[in-house]
Amino acid sequence: MARGFNFLLSSKGEANKALIILPPFADEMNKSRHIICKFIGLATRRGYSCYLMDHFGTGDSEGDLNDADLALWQADLVLLIEQLAAAGYKQVSFLAIRFGALQLFDLLNKNSIALPVEQVLLWQPFFELKKFWQQFFRIKIAEQMALGEKLSQQQLEQQLAEGDVVEIAGYPICQSFYSSTQAGDFQVPGCLTGGAAKLSWLEISQMAAPGANVQKQLNQLQQTSQVNFQLLGEAPFWNTTELADAEDLLRISAGLLEQNHV
Repeated sequence: MARGFNFLLSSKGEANKALIILPPFADEMNKSRHIICKFIGLATRRGYSCYLMDHFGTGDSEGDLNDADLALWQADLVLLIEQLAAAGYKQVSFLAIRFGALQLFDLLNKNSIALPVEQVLLWQPFFELKKFWQQFFRIKIAEQMALGEKLSQQQLEQQLAEGDVVEIAGYPICQSFYSSTQAGDFQVPGCLTGGAAKLSWLEISQMAAPGANVQKQLNQLQQTSQVNFQLLGEAPFWNTTELADAEDLLRISAGLLEQNHV
């Protein structure tokens, strides 16, 4: 769209409702794609037309990741929503997974999108950019430790600041992309605090109760928003060595869409 061809996976439902999926980042997307595709099938059968974009520089889209930034990705999403409105859709829902939650909040905070938001589903979301980068940098740090070399997040950030491209798990990260995320607005969007859109958060954990960090974030979210929170005891499909199933996640998510379908 903005700098070249973007691959867009879509399916057409019978109702006048659109669902845009904001995927995880980097290898987490590769491990999640089969789950997302199953969900697209479930959502389509419930009347939703689904759209999953490979952002510029990722997946089957044109470009390189080190030429991308968050603002470009957001501009492509804004254009997609404008096209959906022009096609006759009356509202849009979102499924945001992991990093996709940060991207969604930034999108809704910074843009007046062309369609009202009906529902937001969050799967294992990041709410803090700092935690996202900590986890992603940890991959590189672990790689270097396996080679007997010490490396810190501060050193990686310094390399980026000096103009180096840091490759992490095969993905080139440059200062422009890193800085673009730092400029994001990741507060809870107004459409989720005023009750205009339904909000559901599905969290996978092997524990019987939410961990301390999850509970803290949930408490903060509940201060401003009505949120349907559910804890599921399934495998962390975005981070497993072998592809994992998430049948409860899919079933519950499809049920949430069905509640909204008229």
